[in-house]
Amino acid sequence: MSRAAAQIRGLGGGLVALAISSACSGEAFRLSEASDRIGSVPDGGDFPALVTNSSQHDADAPLDGAGGSGSSITSDTDADAGPVPVLPQFGPCGEPRSPSEALADAEVCVPAGSFSMGSSAATKAGYVAHGPPHSVTLSAYFLDAYEVTVARYRRCVDAGTCTTPGVNPVLSCSYTLEPAAHERHPVTCVSWESARDFCTWDAGRRLPSEAEWERAARDDSGSKYPWGETFACDQAVLAGAGQCSQYAGQLPQPVGSAPAGASRDGAFDLVGNAAEWVADWFGGYGATSLTDPTGPGTGSARIQRGAGWITPPADATSYARRAEAPAASGSFSFRCARAAQP
Repeated sequence: MSRAAAQIRGLGGGLVALAISSACSGEAFRLSEASDRIGSVPDGGDFPALVTNSSQHDADAPLDGAGGSGSSITSDTDADAGPVPVLPQFGPCGEPRSPSEALADAEVCVPAGSFSMGSSAATKAGYVAHGPPHSVTLSAYFLDAYEVTVARYRRCVDAGTCTTPGVNPVLSCSYTLEPAAHERHPVTCVSWESARDFCTWDAGRRLPSEAEWERAARDDSGSKYPWGETFACDQAVLAGAGQCSQYAGQLPQPVGSAPAGASRDGAFDLVGNAAEWVADWFGGYGATSLTDPTGPGTGSARIQRGAGWITPPADATSYARRAEAPAASGSFSFRCARAAQP
């Protein structure tokens, strides 16, 4: 499946970022036909643009279109009129939110589809069983492009809705009582309840289901990682105690620090940086095909996905699962989701 990403200057000179994936094997998608995967991204700043491959295009450079690499997109009615701004089109999820650069609250659309959830690989120590593989079909949904940042979570605390997280960096807590150096880091030391409360406060969002999280991290190819089968340090904030010493320390990195590892739909840090709470209670898998599963109705532990900055890459697969008490607080974070509204 080919992928294309383009940044274009829209009306008034503002930068409009489009994340586009081809629905046709072996054929690039025309921007004028783009309706599959369109997300919103911060305009400028330190956050990488939402793209579905590791190539980032200069906004003033020729765009890759259906005519091949370097071809510009021009009007079908006046070939001499020069490049024509292409406005965003809503994909199968509906209208994405207008993102804030400071908050890194962009979201991406994950289209409806089926995938094989789980794995027959051996379960690593410290993790819970992730098999047997089984078919899951999901409706389309929006997912945060980034883990929830300290700055974004702080607004909920200031509103009196969210509980203040732990603030001890020795315990891997990124939050500070006043705005400081870690505003663009994923907020850590939040309980499952605090994560749920934040998502509800943030315009009625919710934690993603475990199946939604894994679908975003594997798409329909069943890959080991969001980007493929092998690991390099620029693809995820992992192995901070080993081969990727640039990630060593008490805290994760700012969100989006490893843009080469973005998912096909344009989500960052699904593997690495900080493990993430999802909505589900822990429970074993069955072999039965499921549609929009939400996990067990009750339990004593909630599921976390994605691994953290110190985790070895071999343990940080897109199907790996951890179980934690909902009140636990530590080096983990979260992101929010919401149902599609076509």
